[in-house]
Amino acid sequence: MRRISSKISRNLKSVARITAGFVVAFYIYLAFFTALGHAYKEFYYLNDASLFFRITVIGLVVGAVVAVSDVFFLSRATKNLNFILTLFVRTAFYVTLSLGVLLLFVIWEEYVILNGSGSFSFESRVRTFFSGEFPVLTLYLSVVAFIISSFRLVIQRVGEKKFWNAVTGRYHTPHEEERVFMFLDLYSSTMLAELMGHERYHNLLDDVFNDIADPISSFGGEVYQHVGDSVVVTWKIQEGTRELNCIRCFFAILDRIKGLAEKYEDRYQHVPHLKAGLHSGKVIAGEVGEEKVEIVFHGDTVNTASRIQGECKKMGEQILLSKELLALFPEEELAHYSPQEKGTIFLEGRIARVSIYTVSDAGSASRRKDGSMMWPRSVCKRVCVKAD
Repeated sequence: MRRISSKISRNLKSVARITAGFVVAFYIYLAFFTALGHAYKEFYYLNDASLFFRITVIGLVVGAVVAVSDVFFLSRATKNLNFILTLFVRTAFYVTLSLGVLLLFVIWEEYVILNGSGSFSFESRVRTFFSGEFPVLTLYLSVVAFIISSFRLVIQRVGEKKFWNAVTGRYHTPHEEERVFMFLDLYSSTMLAELMGHERYHNLLDDVFNDIADPISSFGGEVYQHVGDSVVVTWKIQEGTRELNCIRCFFAILDRIKGLAEKYEDRYQHVPHLKAGLHSGKVIAGEVGEEKVEIVFHGDTVNTASRIQGECKKMGEQILLSKELLALFPEEELAHYSPQEKGTIFLEGRIARVSIYTVSDAGSASRRKDGSMMWPRSVCKRVCVKAD
């Protein structure tokens, strides 16, 4: 079954969440005026099934238009704005667009109903819309837009999984989990930072982190941390090992960067070259901190994955993984990646030896046919210049 792009999936989820938010908001609006009518014996709306259906349609139409406009236009337009300014612009955009769509909807609705009798008047309907409950509706939609925009921005900044884990309190009480960790890093990061300067190097990392988000999400990974020029990705043990998701994720990242090589050459005269270390095992997962609460994973598994990634440069490999993780993969699927043992070594801070393997992807252009690592031309050029 073909895997749906995570970008499409994220966009669909965002559209669905925003639309649902507006539908619920219009239900609350109806319930408020219904309760108000019962309290003062003056009913603003006729209480029947057709009204509920009408409110549902209004919520769906208004929410869908706002959501699609946000996801495919507004998000890009406000990408470089800070949180407060983005929140203000989104709120104003939501209110203006939702009022406009609502006005068009009620005009169309009345036109369909009254046009046959010849009593429809566009000017009269517009005048009625702005002189009726328009001020109350504007104030209410401003509150709704502010709440929906706030949730959307927070989810974008902390990540969907982290957000819902925090809301549900899943990690409020520490508990043990089995997970796969992948430490992903750039080759020659120190040298690149020196050659490019801090600002250009930061922009390079920002582009890389944004570009690899899609393959990470596509294979069920969760970005645990950005540490300097490294990205720590994690999976629950079943998700990471099923269909070799963690390995396939890494090679999908390489393919993603390869596909964007021209962009990186134009912007930075350098195509990023990545290396990864993977390990699996038990960790303690829980919340830490008081003023700034974070969900963290503690244990030897995390440290070992980091140490394995550190061996990539010494061994001249792009990807290294532990024997413990390798043993969890189905042999028939793993055979497509030609696992090769690199030795049993001591890792810094670990008493027991660790058996390390590398794997290669036949479809990856980042490796030679003999399995040795092929450095990108831009890296080789800089290494030679540095050596001289």
